Amino acid sequence: MVVGSAILAIAPLSVIGVVLTSTSWWEALFVGLTLAFTTTLLKEWRLDGYAPRAVFLFVFAGATYLYGAFMANSPISFMPFALVGALLVMKARRHRLIASLLLALVVAGFGAVSLLTHMPTPTLVIQFVVVPAAGTLYIVAVVFVGELAWQLVREAERAKVIESALAVAEERVRFAGDLHDIQGQSLHVIKLKATLARRLLEDDPHRAAGELAEIRRLVDDTVAKTRELTHARYEIDLVAELENTRALAEASGMSVSIRTELDRSSRPHSLLAHTLREATTNLLRHAEPSWVTITASAADVEIKNDGALAASEIRARGLARLQRRIQAVGGALDFSRQDDIFTVRARIPARGRAASIAYEGRVGERR
Repeated sequence: MVVGSAILAIAPLSVIGVVLTSTSWWEALFVGLTLAFTTTLLKEWRLDGYAPRAVFLFVFAGATYLYGAFMANSPISFMPFALVGALLVMKARRHRLIASLLLALVVAGFGAVSLLTHMPTPTLVIQFVVVPAAGTLYIVAVVFVGELAWQLVREAERAKVIESALAVAEERVRFAGDLHDIQGQSLHVIKLKATLARRLLEDDPHRAAGELAEIRRLVDDTVAKTRELTHARYEIDLVAELENTRALAEASGMSVSIRTELDRSSRPHSLLAHTLREATTNLLRHAEPSWVTITASAADVEIKNDGALAASEIRARGLARLQRRIQAVGGALDFSRQDDIFTVRARIPARGRAASIAYEGRVGERR
């Protein structure tokens, strides 16, 4: 940001100044090289400090301008000196205004040397005192605005990271709440029944055996529900999940495009919604996307996003588990990475949904 704004705002004026004020080609070449050499410092600039060679460049550019003022033949040579000085001024967290005015006075003071070695004239005063002082303040303003914009961009990026982390944390809290709902009451009942069974062992063994059988049933039921929760086998709605994904992605700063003909009356397979949720979690945790595109129908869902990182094996673990479950109901799930584009596509035909319902019904009958 600092680089772009400084180059766009300062470079054209520098070129015009060199052309208009240079008295010979070697003088123009020397000033131009000094400007180019100084401008390279911008590429190394950072918000948290300054490049080690900044002080050297400040002294070098100051000596160059002092020589130009002494010879009274290169008034534009103040610009490299003012540019490096403006960058150093930005590192003063306090009293920036005072430091900026002091820098302008130093530049004007260096230019005033020309009045000691040549006959003072209004033109000489304007060229080596007034214009350099005003130009320095202009350069300071440009650098200040550029650095302020840079800080805003960095804060926006930090906010995006925080939003993503909060989304993941919210999902973990939701999972913890579901797990507590499943296990909390069951474990409390098991504890009470175990205490009762222990008291009944001597007085009423038959009733104690019944209590122990009830404890076994509660344990089996809790284990089954926990397994279902762990593998995300509980029912979720694809339409609602699309809206949830839109909200999470937009909160994280992504551009979201959703193409679907589904409505609240649609009943796509719940594993499609699980696929969308897993893909959303992956792109929030393991990618740096700027956009995500989602296409959903009653039989399939496709999620594409940019910013895919090299660690695709990390983000594929949950999808691999989903792939086996989708294949078990006659569907298919594919995920691939091409350049920085990650694509997840799941398809479950209508017969797969019927098979899954039948399978779940048989499980319920066995229980």
